[in-house]
Amino acid sequence: MNPSQTFATLVFFVFSLSATAVEQPVVILGGEVGRSASTCDARFRFAPFNSLPWLRADLTGEKVSEYDDAPWGHVMKRPFKNYSGDISGRFLEIMAMNAHQGQPAHPAFEELLKQIPQHQRAGGYFCASGTIDWQAPIDHPGKEDDPLGSRMLPALWGNARLLCGLVEAMRAFPDHQATARAAHQLGDFYLSVMSRFNDPERIDEYTAGGTYAAGYVTCWFPAMEGLVKLGNVTDKRKYIDAAAKMAAFYQRFDQLPVDHAHGMLCSHVGLLLLYEATGDAIYLSRVEKRWDELVQGGYINPAGGILEKCRVKFVRDEGCAIVDWLRLNLELGRLTGKSRYWEMAERTLHNHFLQNQGSKGGFGHRRIHCDDDGVYGFGKSYEESTWCCTFHGELGFAEIRRHLMSRRDGVLSCYFALDFCAEDSVGITVSVLRHVGFAGEVMRQRLSLAGQPASVVRVRRPHWADSVTAVDSAGVSIAVEEQGIWCVTSKPVGEVEFIYSGGVYAENRRCERLPGSPVDGTSFVLGYGPNLLAREGGAAPLLEWPARLEGLRDQGWSLMGSGHKGSECYFVAGSGE
Repeated sequence: MNPSQTFATLVFFVFSLSATAVEQPVVILGGEVGRSASTCDARFRFAPFNSLPWLRADLTGEKVSEYDDAPWGHVMKRPFKNYSGDISGRFLEIMAMNAHQGQPAHPAFEELLKQIPQHQRAGGYFCASGTIDWQAPIDHPGKEDDPLGSRMLPALWGNARLLCGLVEAMRAFPDHQATARAAHQLGDFYLSVMSRFNDPERIDEYTAGGTYAAGYVTCWFPAMEGLVKLGNVTDKRKYIDAAAKMAAFYQRFDQLPVDHAHGMLCSHVGLLLLYEATGDAIYLSRVEKRWDELVQGGYINPAGGILEKCRVKFVRDEGCAIVDWLRLNLELGRLTGKSRYWEMAERTLHNHFLQNQGSKGGFGHRRIHCDDDGVYGFGKSYEESTWCCTFHGELGFAEIRRHLMSRRDGVLSCYFALDFCAEDSVGITVSVLRHVGFAGEVMRQRLSLAGQPASVVRVRRPHWADSVTAVDSAGVSIAVEEQGIWCVTSKPVGEVEFIYSGGVYAENRRCERLPGSPVDGTSFVLGYGPNLLAREGGAAPLLEWPARLEGLRDQGWSLMGSGHKGSECYFVAGSGE
């Protein structure tokens, strides 16, 4: 089946869905992004994700199979049981979110959801290896008298992910009382240990373990995310107040560089949730300040991604951190309306998020080429992280679906030029991209309201388009007005085709468009549409400027896409190859 036939099948599927009103549109993604989403979803039907014991082992501590302690790389290896609730919580979260999208339930989902409350400790927390004395000193990694190694902080990390999963399950299944009780008890656990882990007299103890995966800064503060979500879904202010106390204490530790980008970004997602829940602009200010530090400091590479360690140079990326950066930008775009956040989300989606996906559909770690200014290319070596990144990859696709379009005051807003079908209480919206090849055109996006009443339609003007115009189904021009970052039809329409015009453009390594041609002797990045241009085997000099896509292709440049997933490629010309 070719891509157009596949997308037509998806369109038919959306039309066959029930027209019941839902809070968020039910979305089917098409095109390259849709194919990547489908392969990620399918990954969960195979080992190790088809094993209920493998999924729940961080709640039970059970031996999953004879391969529990196999060398790294064995698909059934079950590591990190001491991160109690991590894998089980991530699985619960994405499967509950998928339930909102009308997707078939995973065979293990219902049973795991039923079993989770059975493994909750008396204090409300979860721990695979037994009870924990939370007032005891933190057992930082390397403590010799504990055969399991560090337990306390990894358990806090896992419980934070499980709290997010329980809240999403509450949203998907509001009548499931056992799930609601488990979520409340876990939230109350965090309230009970707040003074122990927010104690200014114990900062030396907190910082003794560093800032990597089992560090205090990484494992304690991400609970803000689940606490705010729990407060929102239960309408209980005490959980939001607890997250606010965490956020205030977090300021003592929140600095760059840090050794765990995933944990840091989860904490900043929590700050954004606090801003939305409280209206206190200080939380938004902190996140926007961190965004500037990350981008201008070179921690974010030109492909829109971040490394496992939040440093300018490191040997590999991490799917979890890339997804966190993606969802942080999606939320910043939604909350502020600022173009730069939508642009960064689009950059990340097309150029680093998809590049982190493995051939089986999962996500993980890819080797990275760096110089003193940061990342300049992707290596060949790849490892799927079945214990975290594949789950977060699925979360990334769920977040894209949530942020594709919105309606307000009779206006339909579309945030990205992507192939998709979306159904909400008003009706079905279909977006189809075409690359027709006319001179000066990058792409066309046809938006059809599929029988809905006519509506004013607006699309975001992307940074890669010099102009956006529109025509109707007969090719007759439709007047479009520019309103800030939006290109808006001047009257209601039932169908419209937006034409994004532009060409090859150049940027510096901080994601800023160059006003003219690249300067000899300096490194630069090339782009066309939302995709960067990459080249296998190192960068080549430009033929001329302005550059044309055809000429660059003759030099070995190609648009960053699925074809680069398994290959070594470079996207910064003039870097330290």
